[in-house]
Amino acid sequence: MIESSVVVRPATPDETDTCIDLWAAAVAARDGAAEDPAVRERARQKFGAEHVAWLVAPGPDGAVDGFVLVTAPGTGRSTDPADAAYLSLLAVRPGVQARGVGRSLLSEAVHDARAAGHPRVVLHVLGDNDRAVRLYEAGGFVATGDEFAHALSGGTTRVYATDVQVG
Repeated sequence: MIESSVVVRPATPDETDTCIDLWAAAVAARDGAAEDPAVRERARQKFGAEHVAWLVAPGPDGAVDGFVLVTAPGTGRSTDPADAAYLSLLAVRPGVQARGVGRSLLSEAVHDARAAGHPRVVLHVLGDNDRAVRLYEAGGFVATGDEFAHALSGGTTRVYATDVQVG
């Protein structure tokens, strides 16, 4: 098996704005639209929740190529499994996607959730975000069958969960 060359490390508090900027840019690129201030505000609120894991992948140029934020059980939707940590945000900088950054961040986030004592991880993903769905399914996440309308876009959002033993 070929090992990943992606470095993942814990984030620092001074990287909050960098991660929010990355999130807004990634969402705008995904949607083919201008950045939306509501996307930034919603991300900022997620950073206010209790963290289980917050990791960044710094690139060779020193910029943050990606990040993942996992928050405590109960910080997602009320219908999420009560014992599941919530993978709240995962983004890879446009231009460096499909290079293993997302896969490395996902794997480390699941590992950190297990180390923190959480038996499962749950996430929400837009149903038409095929790239993200493939990443999560390859990482051992399974659709639960639950769907809801996304708070900002109204798009169909699917719930995925996993036992933290995989990944």
